[in-house]
Amino acid sequence: MYDVIIIGGGPVGLFLGLSLARQDIEVLVLEAEADIVPSPRALMYFPIVLHEFEKSGILDDVVEAGYKNQEGLCFRTPFGGTNEVLAKIPPGEASDGEIDYGVQLAQPEMAGIIRNHALKCPTFTIKYNTRFVDMKEQNDTVIVEAQPHIGENLFYAAQFLVACDGASSSVRKRLDIPFEGLTWDDWRFLAINIKYDFAKYGYPAANHVIDPEDWAVIVRASNEKEGLWRIATGIDPKIPVDQIEQHLPAKLEKLLPGPRPLKYDVVAVNPYWAHERVAKTFTSGRVVLCGDAAHALLQQYATLRRKDVINRVHKQTIEGKMRIHSLDRKVVAQRDDFFNMLNKNPGFGRFIASTMIEKVPDSLFPSLA
Repeated sequence: MYDVIIIGGGPVGLFLGLSLARQDIEVLVLEAEADIVPSPRALMYFPIVLHEFEKSGILDDVVEAGYKNQEGLCFRTPFGGTNEVLAKIPPGEASDGEIDYGVQLAQPEMAGIIRNHALKCPTFTIKYNTRFVDMKEQNDTVIVEAQPHIGENLFYAAQFLVACDGASSSVRKRLDIPFEGLTWDDWRFLAINIKYDFAKYGYPAANHVIDPEDWAVIVRASNEKEGLWRIATGIDPKIPVDQIEQHLPAKLEKLLPGPRPLKYDVVAVNPYWAHERVAKTFTSGRVVLCGDAAHALLQQYATLRRKDVINRVHKQTIEGKMRIHSLDRKVVAQRDDFFNMLNKNPGFGRFIASTMIEKVPDSLFPSLA
């Protein structure tokens, strides 16, 4: 009998498990895969998150493994276009002794650090190759049925169940909780892990490439010694998945700086569809949804009426997409105004950066504690 069973051994499930185990809560994490998934995923950690890492005792290891960004963010055009720096957002300014930097570290490495710390806690257990099958509540207990890689199904009991099994959450589907919002059918992007010396050509640690076709995010994904970078960039949604890598050299030719022919090492590539969704509810009985299993939006939307959620999802998402892709004169003018403000008013950039430095209170909803 455990206090909490967590479905999903990604960074969200592992960090939750670590946080609970540090408080002597008996935690069992069930993960369907054989180990930490190596595919390219999230990698940017701002001060608002690093403060939480500090509380959990993993910050020093995260900083050592990743790249400590004290450079801020650069907006630029593609190398294959005008190759122009448009504007920059400086790092935020923090009080003495507070965290005033970001860390860039690939998700598999981040998950490994969290797991190493969690396994030192006597109340933490993780089982790989164990897939969630079903669950039911009995009085004050949740019974979870899971399928191991070999052998018959197993049953585990806990006081609570937390679903951290991603946007395609099996737990959420089992509970018939609607996942409201939209998935773009015309907006797909690639996450590419690549070894290439962008810094040699004047690229700082974080770059947003502005272009209606060849837009991209180019950022460091490790410390300087490892030399890993991440490119996230759009790809034609009509291209079949098994043909995507054939189109990769042409895309990189437009994005990568430096003399030709280019010499680089692509470590990993993964396609993703952009989606904006939120679960109708984050709780059901003794079950809680967490991370992408619950939402692809801010948690505050869960407190709004369903109609408001859908309206906001569509309206804000469409506007955000237009700001990136549109060639409409009004939208282009708005982008130019934004960059002009960054270039002419240093306080504007510092204000934007400061929003990610504030600490999250230990209790977001004290009245519910």
